[in-house]
Amino acid sequence: MTDSNKQANNKINNKEKSSLLTFLYVGSTANGFSEDTRRVFIINLFASVGVLFTFPLGIVSIWQGKTLLGCSLLAIAVLYSLNHIYLRHTHNHKLSGDFVIYPLYILMIYLVYTGGVNGTGHVWVYCIPAVALFLHGMKRGLIELAFFTLALIFVMYFMDSRFSEFGYHETLKSRILFSFIVVVFLSGIYEYSMSRFNQELKETTTKLKLYAYTDPLTGLFNRRGMLQRLELSAEKSIYLLLADVDFFKRINDEYGHDVGDYALTQLAKIFQESLPKEDDLVARWGGEEFLIAVCGQTEFEVFEFAETLRQRVASYEFSHLDLRFHMTLSFGIAVMNNTTSLREAITLADNRLYQAKRLGRNQTCRA
Repeated sequence: MTDSNKQANNKINNKEKSSLLTFLYVGSTANGFSEDTRRVFIINLFASVGVLFTFPLGIVSIWQGKTLLGCSLLAIAVLYSLNHIYLRHTHNHKLSGDFVIYPLYILMIYLVYTGGVNGTGHVWVYCIPAVALFLHGMKRGLIELAFFTLALIFVMYFMDSRFSEFGYHETLKSRILFSFIVVVFLSGIYEYSMSRFNQELKETTTKLKLYAYTDPLTGLFNRRGMLQRLELSAEKSIYLLLADVDFFKRINDEYGHDVGDYALTQLAKIFQESLPKEDDLVARWGGEEFLIAVCGQTEFEVFEFAETLRQRVASYEFSHLDLRFHMTLSFGIAVMNNTTSLREAITLADNRLYQAKRLGRNQTCRA
């Protein structure tokens, strides 16, 4: 086979695979494989498998003259098909899951009572535990399975079921019940372990996202986190204050990096406590640089805020063990608005910061 033929076949296979996944996900993969997306996928898979089994079995039953059984199976197939359409339009997996499991309960009880096709109805009850526990969770699923087990006992022992017509051994009923309970137990263990795993995975994902957008030393946003928040902001005008610690290298050289880390964490607390509004943001931009984003303020108010913050830091006595020292800041200010993009505003603030440093440090430059 030539390379062009292989590529053509791969494209066809990928297209078929994409079409199948689109069908099963009912078009809900735009936001990634979230928990809701996973449930939509599994519920639709359950419903699709249900249609594939109940529809042909229904046709066969009607062909064999078992009209009521055949119509019941075809009704389930139609219901599951409509459920797929409902799920595609609403993505309401909770209600859609109910449309899967409750008709399945009724169908299984009916199959056990009537014997199904050639007395094989009872073999289908073992699919119930996995579906029930997945759709409704451990607590609700086990409660429903307990009621379903009682219904099985009632149908097999207290109703005039057709077990005896198929020549089964008298112990079959108890074997069905015991094996069903074993399947419930094993399914419960699996669902519990999966729920614990998913919970731990979710917590780990949350921590990884936190680490990805947060500075581990100060607890502030890092550069990536700050850029994301600013890019998603709906504010029309945001002032950016880029601050840099003057002669920070001296602190690390004279006192050590532990003292330098302490100084940065204290600065972070001062910045957070000094923000004019709760919606304002502060990030450790890199090294000894911090970026503050202020909205809803005039240029003069922002300049006054920067000066107040600069003077507060300059007068603050940093104390670590037996060491006492002071630090000063230099500020560069720029505004992000309809005419100045985020990147342009950051560049302007950076240029003005270095202008403040060239002019002698410990000052604020806004133009």
